[in-house]
Amino acid sequence: MLAREVRSRPGIEISAVEGGRRRQDSVRAALAAAPVAPADWVAVHDGARPCLAAADLAEVLRSAAGSEAGAVLGRPVSDTLKRVKIGRLHETVDRSGLFRAETPQVFRAGDLREALDRAEREDLEVSDESSLFAPGSVAAVAASRPNPKLTGASDLPAIEALLRSEREASPPLETAVGHGYDVHRLSAGRPLILGGQRIAHEVGLDGHSDADVVLHAIGDALLGAAGLGDLGVHFPPSDEAWRGADSSELLGRIVAMVLELGFAVRNCDVTLIAERPSMAPYRSAIEEHVAGLLRIAPERMNFKATTHEGLGPLGRGEGMAAHATVLLERARAGA
Repeated sequence: MLAREVRSRPGIEISAVEGGRRRQDSVRAALAAAPVAPADWVAVHDGARPCLAAADLAEVLRSAAGSEAGAVLGRPVSDTLKRVKIGRLHETVDRSGLFRAETPQVFRAGDLREALDRAEREDLEVSDESSLFAPGSVAAVAASRPNPKLTGASDLPAIEALLRSEREASPPLETAVGHGYDVHRLSAGRPLILGGQRIAHEVGLDGHSDADVVLHAIGDALLGAAGLGDLGVHFPPSDEAWRGADSSELLGRIVAMVLELGFAVRNCDVTLIAERPSMAPYRSAIEEHVAGLLRIAPERMNFKATTHEGLGPLGRGEGMAAHATVLLERARAGA
């Protein structure tokens, strides 16, 4: 029934894999069936926890990318803990630094496979995936919202009430659309950087920074949608601090400004205007790189290229330009 429900939604693929006796056996079987590369991130999540907040999932993914091994969602222990022997309280356990691990638990696919295979060889049994990694290598992310575990019928009313209250409390969204445009002339002796990727070409774009017209157009679109001016306001060409700057770093700064205002990027569409070279070999890499900077799924980032049909300076191959459109969303103030 679950497979039918999920398959009815476009863009989502689901496979059912037979589990094992232990949790680690089930995870190992699912990982073996998953079409993922060793460097891909995978999230292990309890189906019995249906109230996972999207913001918590995003934070676990972000923290995993900045850690040595991965990240785990959970909660610092707030209750007083007691050690019991034969039905009697014997001592109070210091709760400082204690963390109740939940899910999702996020790791690189290759690292998790290796850890699970090692546990199998050494006949280790663990209650969660993070136990298979070295102390201090996994980030602990405190959950922002409750996500109780469904273990029996008595848990259903509380979970249903929580989900209902979340829906009722969700404020209407404010949307903002931004458009950005950038153009640079081509110059000999410069590398060609587009969408954060080095492109094989005999000339590159001239500018104060790395002159990445794709990322500059996206940055201007974000700043415009958020009402924050334009690229020149924040990174003026008169400032030597930005000479030769990596535009990926500049776009990361802009995304941070947008997030600070409560916005989230929902999608981005970019058109590069250039006579040469063909951008088809670079499209996927650009989309994945930019999606990571914008903190959106790759399918929400679209990159395309077109020529100027030989018309004007762009048509004569004297330069390149890019147009970008972005959609931002945030909860409406006072809603």
